Amino acid sequence: MAERTFRRACASVLTAAGMGIALTVGGGGAAHAAPTSTTMTCASANPLFWAPPFTWTVTASSGESRPGGVGEFQPSILLSGHNDLPDPTGSIGPNWYGTQVLVDWHNTTTGQSGRSVSDQEAWKQNPRVPSNRAITGAGTVDFTVTLQTGAGWWFVNSQNAVCQGTIDVISRS
Repeated sequence: MAERTFRRACASVLTAAGMGIALTVGGGGAAHAAPTSTTMTCASANPLFWAPPFTWTVTASSGESRPGGVGEFQPSILLSGHNDLPDPTGSIGPNWYGTQVLVDWHNTTTGQSGRSVSDQEAWKQNPRVPSNRAITGAGTVDFTVTLQTGAGWWFVNSQNAVCQGTIDVISRS
């Protein structure tokens, strides 16, 4: 009788140990959270016919902003970034650009979706990502960033670079 109890106890311990190892090695099927920031690169044709194509580097991060600059801070995607255009450019002709950024987003936690349009920049030799705040609310957010680059202004021979990502937007309050 004591031997049977001992075997059952050993079997239980080995089973528990095996399950623990399986969960540790296999991940246990637990969901993995999205990062709170991501950096992406997006290729773009050049709106200036004499200049070479270039690449944007965009960082999307969880943060907070106020709608219209007033009221309470709300969970948002904040963008920053630059491109690899030489500064000053080595090509012929004037090399001035305009930019605008669109962010189309879907919060998979809340089911809400929307579009954010950035500030606009014009007449920059080496444009950056203009200020953009997509107020998405807290949750896991899938998004598409469209960087519109034009000759002088964003809408003149506009060329689009498109990046996609997913981040967790967290509330700091």
